[in-house]
Amino acid sequence: MRSFRELIDSAKRSGKKECIVVCAHDEAVLEGVRMAQQVDLIHPVLVGKKAVIEQLAAAVKLDLKHAEVIDSPDDEHALETSMAIVKEKGDFVMKGMLSTSLFLKGILNKTYGLRKGTILSHIAVLEIPGYHKLIFMSDGGMNPKLSLKTRIDIISNGIDTLHALGIENPKIALIAASETVNPDMPETTDAVQIVEMHRNGEFPGCVIDGPFGFDVAVSRKAAEHKKLQSALAGDTDFLLMPNISAANIWAKGLIYFAKTKAAGMVAGAQKPVIMLSRADEPETKLHSIALGVMISRPLSA
Repeated sequence: MRSFRELIDSAKRSGKKECIVVCAHDEAVLEGVRMAQQVDLIHPVLVGKKAVIEQLAAAVKLDLKHAEVIDSPDDEHALETSMAIVKEKGDFVMKGMLSTSLFLKGILNKTYGLRKGTILSHIAVLEIPGYHKLIFMSDGGMNPKLSLKTRIDIISNGIDTLHALGIENPKIALIAASETVNPDMPETTDAVQIVEMHRNGEFPGCVIDGPFGFDVAVSRKAAEHKKLQSALAGDTDFLLMPNISAANIWAKGLIYFAKTKAAGMVAGAQKPVIMLSRADEPETKLHSIALGVMISRPLSA
């Protein structure tokens, strides 16, 4: 998949999905919903302060005739209502104007059955000028401390997500500052163990290699210069970053300085979870909604 335009086109072919927006009383969120509605991606269910939703919808020209609005007096009530709808019939859920901690509390609540039993991890999807396809990256928003087990769970979430998008054999690069294994850099020692596990068949349906510097992962020329041979070099689909700070800073740097387009989601739940920053542009929300539509499509689609 080379671009978000291709992602949106593929999502349109999947058919409309029901997107439940928790605390939808936010102008940027409703603008993203309008953009997704205009290209026939979703039937939105907007849960929150109805009067505010109606006022903001008018401001962004969102047609509420083709949406469902459910009035809710406060954030907790909106969250409980939204989770119940998602459990019963919703295809995926999107965070609106409520705190991340409260939103995730609802996702993890066993009452609603969205938790799989593994960790949740954030996946950023990036369309970077000069790279030939969309690239996926974890974890820049969920897990501040990465043990070997946590890295393995993040990889598993990534594999499931890419498979759901139709990427049958994703190439996963384990990123570090260099290719040298250093006991003071746990991302390198963990990478060695993960690659060995992959060779022993523990991660079917993908290719895993590393530790690699970022240059090797995205440039075959850099790999050749370093005399490294790997099927991933210059053709990586998924980057496992060394820690949350590196992932977060790297993605934001690309977005703000390199005209990179983005989407984001939380993986590891039974249904797609769209969780974005309030600073994200409406276009980013559109891309993320398209991602949710694609991942929630039936396996036969």
